[in-house]
Formats: sequence, structure tokens, C-alpha cells
Amino acid sequence: MGIRTTVVGSWWIDSENEQDLARHFAGTLTPAESEALLTRAATQAIKEQRDLGLDDWSGGEYHTDNFICHVHRHLTGLEIIKPAESTISDYDDITVAKVVGTIDAPKGLGYADAYTREKDLPGGVRKAAVAGPFDVPIAALFSDMEAVKKQIPGLISLVNRELRGIADAGCPVVQLDAAVEGQFVNAGFMTAQQAADAIAACFEGVKAKKALHVCNGTLRGRPSVGALRCAPWVEILQCLDGVIDIALIEVKYFSQYQEREAFKALPKSMTLAAGIVDEACYWIEPVKKIRERIGDWARVVGEERLWVSTSCGFNRHPSRNIPVLRQKVENMVEAARKL
Repeated sequence: MGIRTTVVGSWWIDSENEQDLARHFAGTLTPAESEALLTRAATQAIKEQRDLGLDDWSGGEYHTDNFICHVHRHLTGLEIIKPAESTISDYDDITVAKVVGTIDAPKGLGYADAYTREKDLPGGVRKAAVAGPFDVPIAALFSDMEAVKKQIPGLISLVNRELRGIADAGCPVVQLDAAVEGQFVNAGFMTAQQAADAIAACFEGVKAKKALHVCNGTLRGRPSVGALRCAPWVEILQCLDGVIDIALIEVKYFSQYQEREAFKALPKSMTLAAGIVDEACYWIEPVKKIRERIGDWARVVGEERLWVSTSCGFNRHPSRNIPVLRQKVENMVEAARKL
């Protein structure tokens, strides 16, 4: 049988739209120009993903800037103490803020608005994602962590509203990107139960198939923590039995591959989308190697419960990297079909 294929969410930025998207995030486009740009980019991304043969696809997440570097622009309760570098190359280059009040997003975080804009485009949108409650305040997370922790209940409510908005608008799969939560568990900053409780609360009342993405971060190819593991995330998933339908997990590192046996304990209610193909590495995994990895993971969770995926999103890459990224996806799809 063939293995189904997907990607995490964000798609690559082609050269035609690269400069315009930079202008959009710089605030130099009119609202009408931004709307037209985001619609055009999403239309192209959906077509590319379908043409490449993916079984699942997104609208490209072009409303996001480097995954979460834009989110502070939607939030109240933060004061910027250091603006982002003109060229972001590492985690200390992103916007830094401190908490000065209640963190909220009176107009939403933009994810539900994006789905509403994209859902009726040719091919539609099969899934849409929202950043997790620790990821949303990333601008203040490391500079003012204790203050952020006090506001997690409100941030969970904020994320929940966004997820419910997407589901209520008809999205088949609603995904929570809980990168920081997974990293905190790996680093020992949070227990698996604490992470699961926060994730479950985010999905409260969400009437759609629910997906969870967990990774170790990949800004310019750099993880944000040193514990490059995946086995500790199994306990999170066990705590979420009956809540999560799809676990989209980064397993690209050899250290994670070595821990695959831990996923024998994955709840039977869940599908595993194994993030085997490394979006941050410019080595193109050959079809043979991807097929071997797929086979190894299929022996752990069963072919019928396995998808294969890229490890994280694509939109952190400049357009010159697209030939490499496209070949990675082509090889992934070919390997999955020929298992």
C-alpha cells in the first residue's frame, strides 16, 4: 500500500511574491494590495502542493512571518523593547518585548481570517494551523518568561477562539503548532501532563479533526533547544488520547530515529504523520533513504496509521532554495507511493 503524504503548513515563497511579502510585513502595502497578494500566493501554493501529489495541503500560511515572528503585531499587553533585526538569522534577532498588561488579540491572530480568505480558492484548503499558547507570545517569552506564564490561561483562551473560528468556518483539519510546548518538555521545563493539559484546553469545543505538530524549532535551520528528542512527546500524546486525531511529529534527526520504538505506545486512536524529510537541511534525501525510514516507522505504528511529512514549514527559506525544497517533496511523494 502507499503511505499518505502531507506537509506541516507553511509553503515556500516564490520569487514573484518574495519582495511583495516583505513589503506586506513592513506595512508598506495598502490593505487591498495585501489582500490581493495573500490570495494570489495562497492560490499558487495550493496548486503546487496538489500538482506535487500531496494528499493533504494548506493555504501556505503567507499571513505568517517566519512562523511566529509576526504575532506580536496582533497582540495588546506587550511593549517592544527591541525591534527585529532587518535580517533575521537566529532567535536573538527576532522582536523582543516585555509584558505591560493583559495579552489579548481583539481582532484575532489572523489564522481564522486567512482560512476564510482561502477556503474557496481552487482546490480549497485541507488544513489550517494556529500557534500554541506559549508560541504566540514568543516576543516576550524569553525576555519576560515569568510574566508570560501568569497569562497562559488567557493565551489558551485566545488560541482556542482562533481554532474554533477555523473549525466553525468549515476547515476539515485544524492543527495546533505547539513547538515551544514540546521543547519545554524535552528541556525539563514542563511535564508532559502540563503540556497536554494546555493543548487539550486549546482544542476545547473545536468541531473538526484535530492535529498537533511538535518540533524542536527550526529558525534558519537552527533548533532552539539542545535536547533533540521525540520520545518524551509520546507521553504528551498518551495524555491526549481521545483529543488528538493526528500527531505530526518532527523525527528528522538520527537521535529521534533511534527513539522510534517509543511510539509503539502511541494511542491507537491517533495517526502518526512522521516528519522524516528535513526541511532545514539542504541535502536532498534520496527516495531509497526516505523509503527505508518510512518502512522503519511503519513497523512501529503500522502502515494504516502512518503518514509521511516534512519536518517543519517551508516559508523561512528564500526563493533561491525552492529547487532543493521541491526535490525533497518530489522524493518524499515518490517514496511514499512505492513503499
